[in-house]
Amino acid sequence: MGGTKERPANVPAENEYHNVHWLVLVTYAAAIAGVAILIVNAG
Repeated sequence: MGGTKERPANVPAENEYHNVHWLVLVTYAAAIAGVAILIVNAG
């Protein structure tokens, strides 16, 4: 299956992500915390 593709000429090299960006993890953590707070305060 696919390996690495050629980067188009209009895409700079710094736009390539090879692992999860830290801001994605922060967003997931905030969403889970928000849902947990809603569940705890629902009762």
